[in-house]
Amino acid sequence: MRVLVTGGATGIGRAVAARLGSDAIITGRRAELLRQAATATGARAVPGDVTVDPDGLLDAVGEVQGLVHCAGHLEGGPLEAWTGQAFERLFRVHVTGPALLSRAFAQRSTEPGSIVFCGSTLAVRSAPARGPYAAAKAAQLSLARSLAVELADRRIRVNAVLVGVVPTEMTAGHDLEALAALHPLGLGTADAVAQAILGLLDGPWITGAALPVDGGLLAR
Repeated sequence: MRVLVTGGATGIGRAVAARLGSDAIITGRRAELLRQAATATGARAVPGDVTVDPDGLLDAVGEVQGLVHCAGHLEGGPLEAWTGQAFERLFRVHVTGPALLSRAFAQRSTEPGSIVFCGSTLAVRSAPARGPYAAAKAAQLSLARSLAVELADRRIRVNAVLVGVVPTEMTAGHDLEALAALHPLGLGTADAVAQAILGLLDGPWITGAALPVDGGLLAR
């Protein structure tokens, strides 16, 4: 299975590419980081921005049977700091871009396919100063479930992982020790999430699922 991985230069996206090797095509806005990730993982790199031209991106990539949405953006702050621009940025990266890329993928698909969204436990739980990000992730999860039903007759499965806190570029600067205490199994790794994503990519009778990959965070 050839798989397009957005946000493939770093973090969970890069970990997915490492597990897929030459079956992965990674994309992202930062060309040099993308090149380094491709060299390290054996993936093919295609620079691009999912929020700008998803149709053009898939034209450049060519035929794929899988799509993993790992591109992410994190903003937070208390209610008084919220801005319309922050909501727009978050929804563009986590909802609008993935929605249009998924549409392009489905329109080009000629055989059974699989889509996995790299979501967050914040789609279904609350946390201080994370309102805009949580709203975007909740919308992303709703999108994944809607696509699962709509694309079932095309034999395209759509699932999501709900990720707890994983040390990556996005979590740099946070109090990871305090966050680890929220997870019964402690903090996870990007590779542990990648392993779960590959399981959903391959699962022939799984669609519309939201799989917690969170070290027990949601079980508390």
